[in-house]
Amino acid sequence: MRNRLLPFLIALAAPASAQTSTAAGADSLHTVRHEQYFGIGRTNTLDTYLSPVEYVGTSLSILHRTERMARWGKGRIGVQATYAGYAAMPRSQADDDPAMEAGLSAAVAWLYGFRPVGRWTFALGGMAEAESGFTYLVRGGNNPAQGRLAVHLGMTGRVVRPFRVGRQQWEARAQVDVPLIGAMFTPNYGQSYYEIFSLGHYDKNIRATHPWNAPSARLTATLTLPLWGAHLSLGYNGEARQSHVNHLKHHTWNHHFIIGYVRTLRLLR
Repeated sequence: MRNRLLPFLIALAAPASAQTSTAAGADSLHTVRHEQYFGIGRTNTLDTYLSPVEYVGTSLSILHRTERMARWGKGRIGVQATYAGYAAMPRSQADDDPAMEAGLSAAVAWLYGFRPVGRWTFALGGMAEAESGFTYLVRGGNNPAQGRLAVHLGMTGRVVRPFRVGRQQWEARAQVDVPLIGAMFTPNYGQSYYEIFSLGHYDKNIRATHPWNAPSARLTATLTLPLWGAHLSLGYNGEARQSHVNHLKHHTWNHHFIIGYVRTLRLLR
């Protein structure tokens, strides 16, 4: 039994030995880069369907990214998957009422990479994203909760700069994701969920979104450095989700300090 387990344990340890440079890992056709981050920060949310006041409080977040080169594109097209989520217990600044706020998103992007100068690497491409979330007022009235569901197409851009500190390889990386067009579910002004789902009264509840009625963006900036045989990464993740549709305003602004790790796995093929 031990002889059978030994090759399996060696295979599990292989990814650590395959981590050379976090920057070089994303350039190879035979490697996959994994980034895992945990964050803490502040959330500011407003939803006029529920209340005309803002709710502010501490929030926790998680962000996971997977990146590899596409099998097409001659080694210049990267495929990136991003999964993000957050949860908060904000309070109103007017009367200290508590609320619950959470959101999830999943996106896939295709980026064309190029190196115009030195060791700078740039990438630009398109993305498709789905997001959901809710806001719940603990002391709310007839409509204490508001759900959110939306899909987007947008643009994403990234810049990477590896550099050396002594004999160690570090990496600075920043990425911006901007939704451009999409669709979202929303009740209309004064409309209850009972009217929508029980009575079936549709009232423009699926609306198109664009930068004029739903300006949104996400910025992630990280610094990755080797530490004790691994790659530690820390930085900032800021996200603004906003909409003004059906005479209802919503925004969620997240500012998080993030810390995590980066792994570059070599594919055995």
